[in-house]
Amino acid sequence: MGNSPVATATIAVPLVGYLLLFNAEIVEYLSLHTDFCQPASCGPSLRLLLLYLGACAIAIGAALYGLRCPALIKKYDSAAAFFDAEKAYFSQPRNYQYLLKLIELGTETEPLAADAPEFSYDSARRDIDPSSLADPMGELYRLLNVSHGKSRLAALISYCLGILLLLVPSAMTFLQVLTAFNWGGSVS
Repeated sequence: MGNSPVATATIAVPLVGYLLLFNAEIVEYLSLHTDFCQPASCGPSLRLLLLYLGACAIAIGAALYGLRCPALIKKYDSAAAFFDAEKAYFSQPRNYQYLLKLIELGTETEPLAADAPEFSYDSARRDIDPSSLADPMGELYRLLNVSHGKSRLAALISYCLGILLLLVPSAMTFLQVLTAFNWGGSVS
């Protein structure tokens, strides 16, 4: 869900919502036109507030996802996609060792050592069979996919709360349409 354009777009909702819903000039404009609201209490309706709060909650989840989700997980939607795209890279002996080091560290990048040796590839060494890479590459993907547990939980709660808040005004409108519909009455 975090990669969806809709979730990413909700990050702008708090600012846009504030500018539209809680702007004193817009509220004053609406109060001048009684078609929009009752003069005594012109302000955002419960439905608009719930839509705003729901979109804000989804925006928080999307921001957490964007900040804390490992880049490899954002880039590839499955371990199989990761394997298909990167198996040629990890088939090189040096890169395979790098993959094993990443699994050992449980990260997607290994910090560079200050005394890192110069790269020299021994062309006499054979490439690694790509079919043998499925397990280690899958393990790296799994490790990264379950990392940042607290952030994942916070994003999940935020997404669920946002969806729940968005469902309330939708259900209210649905019930309002159902009650307004003429069930079995004669059409004039």
